[in-house]
Amino acid sequence: MTNLTLSTKWGVDYLSLREHSYDPATTRQGARSNGIGLEGQNNVLNMVANNTLRYANVFALDHNVELLGGYSFEMFQRRTQFIRGVDFPNPYFQYVSEAGTISNASANATDRGMNSFFGQLRYNYDYRYILSLTARYDGSTRFGTANRYGFFPAASVAWRMSEEDFFKDWETPVNELRWRIGYGITGNDGIPDFAFLSLFGGGANYLGQSGIYPRGLANPDLKWETTYQFNAGFDLGMYNDRLEISMDVYRNHTRDLLFNRPITYTSGYGSITSNIGELENRGLEFSLTTVNIENPLFRWTSSFNIIFNRNEILSLYNDQPLDNIGRGSNSVRVGEPLGIFYGYKSLGVDPSTGDIVFADINGDGQITAEDRTKIGDPNPDFTGGLSNRLSYRNFELSVFLQFSYGNDIFNGTRIYIESMKGSDNQTTAVLNRWRQPGDITDIPRATETDPNNNNRISSRFIEDGSYLRVKNLSLGYTLGPELATRLGVENAQIYITGENLLTFTNYSGMDPEVNYAGPSDLVLGTDFFTHPQVRTVSLGINLNL
Repeated sequence: MTNLTLSTKWGVDYLSLREHSYDPATTRQGARSNGIGLEGQNNVLNMVANNTLRYANVFALDHNVELLGGYSFEMFQRRTQFIRGVDFPNPYFQYVSEAGTISNASANATDRGMNSFFGQLRYNYDYRYILSLTARYDGSTRFGTANRYGFFPAASVAWRMSEEDFFKDWETPVNELRWRIGYGITGNDGIPDFAFLSLFGGGANYLGQSGIYPRGLANPDLKWETTYQFNAGFDLGMYNDRLEISMDVYRNHTRDLLFNRPITYTSGYGSITSNIGELENRGLEFSLTTVNIENPLFRWTSSFNIIFNRNEILSLYNDQPLDNIGRGSNSVRVGEPLGIFYGYKSLGVDPSTGDIVFADINGDGQITAEDRTKIGDPNPDFTGGLSNRLSYRNFELSVFLQFSYGNDIFNGTRIYIESMKGSDNQTTAVLNRWRQPGDITDIPRATETDPNNNNRISSRFIEDGSYLRVKNLSLGYTLGPELATRLGVENAQIYITGENLLTFTNYSGMDPEVNYAGPSDLVLGTDFFTHPQVRTVSLGINLNL
């Protein structure tokens, strides 16, 4: 059987936002009148096209071949304009064109694009031996012409051992056993636009004359960040898939890491976008799915997964560490995991002075920046989840538990709410502060001057971020067909759902699952007055008419 398919897909998104606002209550002293008017426009165009040609055929009943080739491109454009006017004649004139003075105006444009050639070969023999080969040739305008394109191939093979005749002859509860292995390369172009160019901006006016100024250093050698990925694993099904096990081991080696590399300020700039080093991730993923009880009235299924991941920085530009990243002083250093906390090691409160004693790492008899060291690691030893689904007649209950173990959190909020100075409210922890010689406590003395800098970034604010959380709980009831028919609906379900209901943790902050920098790759595990995830309970009805 032969199948040939040509497919073309186009997508165009266009967004145009106009802003107009006027505040007549704003008054400038000495101005002819009052009011501030703002006008702005933001136009975004995103065009995507995918064109594929697919060929599939079966030879001699056992050989299955599928070929796929294609071309795609993406074009993105943004145009932004903003203008601000003041000194309006009176409140009835509200558009910037009537303003007495245009106090501020700006406009900018962004154009970027990517195009890709790709192909795939999939082959299997009798669904026992499976081969997949893929390749991409991607081009990004974020790189110069010399390094614009990158080639990213991948290959994987699988063997369904359970389909072999010798395996079927064994008396075993195993109904599915598949071994698989794969290797591939992926690319990343996640850097600001035009970073490879020397950028200049206008508006640097001087003595009434227009002027330009440099906005960034060029790096024409920028190229794709590439990750070489290897994985091997197996899938096991037993007792007619009542028990399913899947396990993978992997190693990802990322080269030419893209990052803003710090440079000396004598250049006039603080950093330059560069390919700076190498990173390795290795680990194991395990999942288990079981059908615990199954009969006409009651069914109970469970799913469990756990991930062990270790990462290490293998190299950086001249082995130069990247320090003082974020409020928790995350650091990127050769030989260490990504984003470790780097600061001073606290040895506790001196009972005689009430000040924090910091470790003299280099032994020179004084506490300086050279005494900073690794004080914590935001990367967990393992993470995972457990879900259970139970159904009895028309009732259904599902519970999902989420956990993380071994990760540290820098509680930056405590720097302020345990400082005993400034205008921030203080927690009850400061009631245990040092007050007189001989006091044994972990809270230093209260002082306005703080000559010892007790609140510096140190291990004092590092806490265990391990947690177990009831992430989701849902209970539903489905109306029987007779009752649904009486109500004039095809089917109906009443449900109540809770999110983030309970959290078990030793962390003293509001939520161990948050990071003030969001999904940042470098600023990890830092809490700084971060709003916790919302606990919600919702009640609803699903109706099919």
